[in-house]
Amino acid sequence: MSKKISARVATGPSTKSPGVTVSASSAKPALARRVATAVILPGVLTSMLVLAPQALAETAPVSGICNGVTNQQAHRGNAQPNLLRAAAKQNAEQIAALTAERAALVTTQTTLSAEIKAAEAEISALDTEYAALVGKIDATTMSLTKLEADKATLTAAIAAANTELTTLQGQRTTLVNQITPLETQLTAAQSELTGLNTKKTQALADKAAKEADLAAAKTRLQNLTGAAAAAQTMVNNQVAAIEKATQELAGLVAQGDTAQALVDAAEKNLADARAALPALEAAAKTADTNAAAATAAVVKAEENLRLAEQSVTTLTQQIGAVEAKLPVLQTEIAALQGDITTKNAEIAAKEQEIAAATAMPVADAAALKTELAALEAERKALANNSGARAKELQDLIVAKKAEIAAAEQQAATKTALITALNGDLTKLQGQLATLNSQLSAKQQESSNLQQQLLGLQTSLVGANEQVTSATATLADAKAAQTAANTALTNANAAVTAKKAEIAALEAALPGLTGDLTAAKAEITAKQGELKALEDALPGLQATLTAANTAVTNETAEVTRLEGEVAKLVTTLGTLNTSITATENAILSLQNQLTPLQTSLNTLNKAISDKEAALTTAKADLNALDAKIVTESATLRTLESAKKVNRDAVAAQKVVVAGLLAQYKVVLDRIAVIDGTIALGGCLA
Repeated sequence: MSKKISARVATGPSTKSPGVTVSASSAKPALARRVATAVILPGVLTSMLVLAPQALAETAPVSGICNGVTNQQAHRGNAQPNLLRAAAKQNAEQIAALTAERAALVTTQTTLSAEIKAAEAEISALDTEYAALVGKIDATTMSLTKLEADKATLTAAIAAANTELTTLQGQRTTLVNQITPLETQLTAAQSELTGLNTKKTQALADKAAKEADLAAAKTRLQNLTGAAAAAQTMVNNQVAAIEKATQELAGLVAQGDTAQALVDAAEKNLADARAALPALEAAAKTADTNAAAATAAVVKAEENLRLAEQSVTTLTQQIGAVEAKLPVLQTEIAALQGDITTKNAEIAAKEQEIAAATAMPVADAAALKTELAALEAERKALANNSGARAKELQDLIVAKKAEIAAAEQQAATKTALITALNGDLTKLQGQLATLNSQLSAKQQESSNLQQQLLGLQTSLVGANEQVTSATATLADAKAAQTAANTALTNANAAVTAKKAEIAALEAALPGLTGDLTAAKAEITAKQGELKALEDALPGLQATLTAANTAVTNETAEVTRLEGEVAKLVTTLGTLNTSITATENAILSLQNQLTPLQTSLNTLNKAISDKEAALTTAKADLNALDAKIVTESATLRTLESAKKVNRDAVAAQKVVVAGLLAQYKVVLDRIAVIDGTIALGGCLA
C-alpha cells in the first residue's frame, strides 16, 4: 500500500508560488529531484520579478555618467536646458519601450508557468495511474499465483483419484473373476438338481405304478387262493354248500355291495391324497428356497448395517478433529486482528508525525536570496565603495547570507526528517501487509475447515439415515426369515401328514380289496354253486386245478413285482441322497457368492462415486485453466499499460524541460531589462 505525503517549502511571499514535493513513494528519486527543480526554479524567478524594485530617478549625486536624468551640471557645470530636456525625453522613451517589452515577457512567463504547472499535473496524474497499475499488477500476480497453486493441488488430487480408481477397478476385476466360476458352478448344480428332481418324480410315479400293480396282483392272488380254497371246499362239500349257498346268496350280495362301496371310497381317497402330495412337496420346496433367500437377505442386511455404522464412526471422528481445529484458528485470527489494529494505530501516529513535520515553519530562503540580491545590487550601484552606506550594506549582506544558510539548513533538516518518517511509515505499512496476508491465510484456512465440516456433517446425516434404513431393513429381513421358516415348517408338516395319510390308506386298501374280492368270490361261488349244482365233480376238479395253476402264476407275478418295487425304492433312495448332496452344494455356493456379490456391489458404488468425483475435479481443473488464461491476459494488458504510462511520463518530462529552458530565457531577458530600467534607460 503506497501513500503520498507532500510537504511544501515556501519560496516567496506569494501564496501562489510553487513548493517542493516530498513523496512517500520515493522509489523514483531521480524523478522527484527533477520535479523539485522544475517547481523551485519558477518560484525563485517569480519572487525575483515580484520583488524587483521599480526604476526611480535619484536626485542624489551619482557615481556614473548615465543614471536616469543626468545632472549635467554636476559633471560639466552649467548646461543648456534643451540638452537636459532631450536627455530626459530620450531616457523616458527608452524606459517606456523596455517596460512594454518587460510586460510582454511577464505575460510569456505567466503562460510558461501555467504550461509547466499543467505538465507537472499531468506527470502527477500519470504517477497516480502508474501506482494504480502497479497495485493491479501485484493483485493479479497474487491471484494468478494462487490459481496456479490451486491447479497444482487439484492436478495432484486427480492423479491420486485416478490411482485409487485403478486400484478399485482391479479389485472389482478380481471379485468378478472369483464370482464367475462360482456362478457357473451354481448354474450347473441347479441344472443337476432339476434333472434329479425330474428323475425322482419319474421314480415315484414308477414306484406308485408298480405298487398298484403289486397290490392288484396280491389281490388277484388272494382271490385265486380263495377261489382255489372255495373250489376245494365246493368239491368236498358240494351238496351241503348248494343248500347253504342258496340261503346265504342274498346276504353275500348285500355284503358285496357294502365292500364295493368301501373299496371305491378308499381308492378315491388314496388317489386324491396321491394327487395332493406333489403340490405339497412343491410348496415345501418353495418354502425351503424362500427360507434360504430370507437367510441370505438377513446376512446382507447385517453387513449393510455394519458398514453404515462404521461410516458413522469415521465421520464422527473426522468432525471432531475439524471442530477441535476451528477454535485454535479463531484464536490465531483474533490475535492477528489485534496486531493489525495495533499496527494501524502505529501507522496513524507516524502519519501524524509526518503531518507535524510537514507543517513545521521554515524561513523563506528564496525571499532571503532576493533581498540579498537587492542589497548586493544596491552596494554595487554605490559610487563610493568605502563609505558608511557601503559598509552598512556589506554588514547587511553578510547577515543576510547567514540567514540564507540557516534557512537552507532548516529546509534540509525538515526534508531529511520527513524522508526518515516516510521510511518508517513504509516499514510499518510493509509489516501491516504481512499481517494482512497472514490474516487472509488463517481466514481462508478457517473457511476451508468450515466448508469441510459442513460436508462432513451432511455426510454424517446421510450415514445416520443409512444406519436407520439398514436397521429397518434388517428387522424386515429377520421378520421375513421367521415367516419363511414358519412356512417351511408348516409345509413339511403338511407333506408328512399327507404321506402318513397315504400310507394309512395304502395299508387299509388291501384289506378292503380283499374283503371285496372275497365277497365277490363268495357271491360267484354261491352263484356257481347254484349254477353248478348239476355239474359233475370232474368239472369241479378241473376248476380246482385251474385255480391252483392261476395261484402259482400269480404268486410268481407278485414275487417279480415285489423285486421291481424294491429296486425302485433303492433307486429313489439314491436319488434322494443325490438331491440332498446337490442342494447342500447349491447352498454352499450361495453362501460363497453372497459376501462376494455384496463386496462387488460396494466396490461398484465406490468406483461410481470416485468416477463422479473425478469428473467434478476435471471440470474444476478446466475452470481453473480458464481463470489462469484470463488472469494471464489481464496481467499482460496491465504490464503493457504500465510501459505506456512510463513512456508518457518520460515524454512529459521532456516537455517540462523545454518549457523550463524557455522560462529561464524569459527570466534572463527580464533581468536585463530590469537592470537597464534601474540605470535610468541606459545600457548597463
